[in-house]
Order: sequence, then C-alpha cells, then structure tokens
Amino acid sequence: MNVDQSADAKSAKPAANLPEPGLSNSCSDRRDDSDDIVQPILPNASTIDDDEIQLTSQMNRAQQGSAENTSIHARVSKDGSAIQEQKPEQPQSSRDPEAGPSLARRSPIPSEPEPQKPALVLRWFDYGTVLPTLQNPRTYTPRQKIGIVIVVALCSFSAPFASNIMMPSFPFIGPSLGLGHTGVTLTTALFMAALGIGPLYHAFLSERFGRRPVYLAGFILYTLASVACAVAPDGDDLVAYRFFQAFGSSAAQSIGMGTISDIYIPSERGRATGFWFIGPILGPMVSPLIGGAIYHWMGWRAILWTTAIFGVILLVLIALFLPETSLKLKARQAHPPFPLPSPVTNTTPPPSQHEPSRTQLTSNIRKLLVFIYTFGISPLTTVGHLLFPPVGLSALYSSICFGSMYAISVATPFSFSEPPYKLGSVDISFLYLPACVGYCLGSVIGGYLSDREVRKAKALSEDGETYNSEVRLRSARWGVPLVPAGLLIFGWGLHRHTHMALPIMGGFIFGVGLMLTMGTIMAYYSDSIPGQAASVVAAYNALRNLLAGTVAALTTAALGSGLRENWYFTILALACLAGSFSLEVIQRYGAFWRQRRQQKLKQDAGPVAPAPIAMTPLTTQPPTSTAPNP
Repeated sequence: MNVDQSADAKSAKPAANLPEPGLSNSCSDRRDDSDDIVQPILPNASTIDDDEIQLTSQMNRAQQGSAENTSIHARVSKDGSAIQEQKPEQPQSSRDPEAGPSLARRSPIPSEPEPQKPALVLRWFDYGTVLPTLQNPRTYTPRQKIGIVIVVALCSFSAPFASNIMMPSFPFIGPSLGLGHTGVTLTTALFMAALGIGPLYHAFLSERFGRRPVYLAGFILYTLASVACAVAPDGDDLVAYRFFQAFGSSAAQSIGMGTISDIYIPSERGRATGFWFIGPILGPMVSPLIGGAIYHWMGWRAILWTTAIFGVILLVLIALFLPETSLKLKARQAHPPFPLPSPVTNTTPPPSQHEPSRTQLTSNIRKLLVFIYTFGISPLTTVGHLLFPPVGLSALYSSICFGSMYAISVATPFSFSEPPYKLGSVDISFLYLPACVGYCLGSVIGGYLSDREVRKAKALSEDGETYNSEVRLRSARWGVPLVPAGLLIFGWGLHRHTHMALPIMGGFIFGVGLMLTMGTIMAYYSDSIPGQAASVVAAYNALRNLLAGTVAALTTAALGSGLRENWYFTILALACLAGSFSLEVIQRYGAFWRQRRQQKLKQDAGPVAPAPIAMTPLTTQPPTSTAPNP
C-alpha cells in the first residue's frame, strides 16, 4: 500500500512542473501584445503604415483570448496525471525541406480575410451610405473597394472637367465678356491657383475630421460656385467665382490618394492609383468634347450650368457610396483620450456677471487666435513636406511635366483656330482626344509596372515582404524620354504648319510618358511617408497647380508676343529632361534620407511617456487630534 502511494506520488511530481494552459517554459514561446503584429524592420525599408499597425493591433487584441486557447502545449487531467504534450502544428512547406532554408521563407501561408466590423463611432453625416462604415477600411471586399475608387475618381474628375470644359470656346467668348486672350486665360490661371491652395486645407481638415465631411463640404461649395459662374454678369465676376469653383473641386485632388491608402495595402496601391488617376485624366479628354458641343448649340453659359448639374450628381454619389475611411480618425475613436481626474472644487465665489472679467476677455482672445492659426495658417505648413528631398525633387519634376501639359492644352485652341487650320470649337474639341487617350493608357500601364517592381523587390528580400519605397520609381524610366519627345513633336509640328496629325501624335506620346511618371510618383508618396499620404499629395498639388497656372498664363503671353511655338516647347522639353535626373538621385539617396528623417523624428519625440495610471478621487477625512491618547 505504501509502495503504491509512493509510486503514485513520484508519477504525480512531474505534473506539478508542467506549464499552465496557454503558457510555455521556453522563452521563445512567450507571447505578448506586441507579437500580434509582425513588422519587419530594415534600415532602408518603410512599407507599413503607422495607422495600419495601430488599427490592426486593436483588432488582434480583441481576439487574443480566443487565440490563447489554441496555443496549449500541455494539459493536466482531473486526477493529476499528465496528458501527452500537444504542440501547435507547424506549417508544412510544399517544397522539399532539404532544398534549403531560403525556399521556405518565400512560400507564405495565405491567411483568412479579416471579418468586417462596424465602426465604433458614427457621426450624423456618416449615416445614409449604402456601403457599411467599417472600423478597418481594408476589410472591404474587392467589389466594395472598386466602388469607392470609382466614386473618388469621379470626384477627382470634376476639377479638370471644370478647368478644360471652356477651353475650346476661349477664342470666341472673350468679346462677349470684354476680355482678350490674356484675360480669358487668366480664368484658367486663377483656377489652377485655387487647385493648388485648396488641397492644403482639405488635407488638413481630413486628418482632423475624416474624409467624408471634407468631400461633402467641398462639393457643396463647387456646386454653388458653378451656379454663380453661370449667372455671372461680367468677366471679373466670372474670374472670382471660378476661383471658388476650383477650391471646392480640389477636395478630391489631395484626399483622393489618402482614401486609396486607407483601403489598400501598399503592394496593391500602384494599380489602384493607376485606375483612380483615370478620373483626373478623363477630365481633359471628355470636357473639351462636351464644352465644344454645348457652346456650339447653346452658348457658353450652358457650359457652366452643366458643371453645376454634375456637382449635384457627385453629391448624391458621395452621400450614398463613399463612407468614412480615415485610419487616423478610426484609431482615435478606438482609443479616446484618457479622461483627466475631476478638478478640485474652487471655493472662491465666481465673479459677478455684471462686472467685466479681464481674464475671461483674455481667454476669448486667445481662443480666437488659436482658431485662426489652427484653421487658417496651420494648413499652409503642409508645404513643408516639399523640404523633404525625395518629395521635393520628385514634385518639382512632376510639376514641370504637368505645367507642360497645360501649355499644350492652352496652345491647342489658339493655334488651330488661326490659319492655316481655322478650326471651329467642335473641331478643336476633338483634338484633345488623342492626348487624353495617351493619359489613360499611361496611367494604367504605369500602375501595373509600379506594382511589378514592388513584387520583384519583395521576392528578393529576406522575409519576402519588405522593400525600399524607391523601387517604384524604376518603372518611371519608360516614360521619362517620351515626355520631351512629345513636346518637341507638338511644338515643331505647329511651327512648320504640318498636317494636324503630327502635333496630335506628339500630344499622344507626351500623354503616355506623362502618366508613366506621374502615376508612379503618386504611388511613391504613399510609401515614402506612411500615414501622411493626403498631406504629401496636397503639398505636391500645391506646387504643380501653381506652376501649371503660371505656365498657362505664360503660354498665351509668349505665343501672342511673337515667340515661335518650336522654341517655346523646346524650352519646356529641356526643362522636363533636366528634371528627370532627380528621379535617379532619389533612387540612389532616397533610402538614406528616409532613414535620417525617421531618426530625427524619434529624437524630437523623446522618450515614450508611460501609460496613464487610473486615479481615484481623494477622500476628505476629518483632522485627527494631536492630543496624546490617554
């Protein structure tokens, strides 16, 4: 009897040393919240958004309890005897294990898609959408993402649509408004200036209040300004109202790229950016055709009524099919600020309401100044992103190319309406079609080539996931030589008065090259500065639109003063060719600049503050007597 008891005792001892369910004795098996996200960190790689990490961490922590039940390594029966240890099954690679360790890391296991979860907070303007408002926008189905991209592309279509719809009628509407060629072109120049300034405020507001309210407010302004343009009594009022029309339509120019970054992971953004960019490119293609036909049949005021009707259609689409997608906003909603303890009650009586309080007056003035700085001056600081060399150099080159596009757009109606061509407004509108076909073709091909470079870089990485953001710019080399070639063919064809097919072919070649470079640069911005795509694109839009407005005004003045088309477009071609060397500089030094920027941000941030400690209200106790206890 004693022997059996001692034997049972010996067999029960190892059971006491077994790990508890869900734990392991080895350090390599320990798990905490930080292991829910695997973020490969390389010195020159930055491919995961900060917002994505924060949002995914919140999702995984909620599922940690259920996940621990599947990580049991050993269990103990009721009678104290140990059950055979059960380790989690290791994924078996389809490759031969003796082939080498490098083959296993290139065969990632497909994970199940994350279930859709509704947003934690819904504001009054978040209601009414057909698509659900989700806490993680990247869990939308592919069809839902395509629907969002289509709506954003249509919104981005509105700005170039309103800008180019009047160009075929420019040589003919000047006399009715009392404006010359330069005065008519001024409407486009100020329109482009508003397209450069507006995105700075839209991007700032979208990062504070989300994307959806900025879309709604912007296109309400666009619609009202379009109505005001249609009833403008003279040219001066038309120029002013066109400024506000551009300011409202510029909402999608900056936060459109932010919406793409919200719903797509980095390896899918290139192709999505290419399809989204079709919207801004279809504007210059479709609007001259519509504008020329409307002017021919109904006059120039009907053109502006068309833009107002289109604004109403966009408002309906935004209200129904564009939910809130801001990752930063949803991260703040998931983790609201820690509530501060209740302040100590002030025993001093409040000042009389009839007596003026200098402290209250000072506080109100301070609040007013803070409001003016926050919403009036602070958004302009977004242009500081241009001081970051990878952004500034690429934006400068892309802006020169974009300004050259408006040089072609402005020169087309004035050059082809004069001898030997003498074309009317409808005929001139068709001349924009080949160049815009080149824009669409280059945009789609550029997005595909950009994503292909990313996939190739991932395949060569150690973990199969990380890559340098600069690899996207390799695909731009296909479009760099086409830009100056198209400008030279267009300018010299006009100067020699050749058949119109030659300058039109030059516009097509220019359009393909332009989109092969610009689409790649737009996708690069979302990777180079993660989590700030809207602000970076806003700074880029400010530079390119201001430069485009300047080039548009200079084109009319230069050609009207007797400067030949061949030398004017030769100068633009040389400027584009010189700017293309900035892409080579970025590919060589971009990773170093990004690493230095991250180190500087860490130094400026200082040490991480400890987590706030829950505070309990202080209880007031009666004072204790100091008399000795008898």
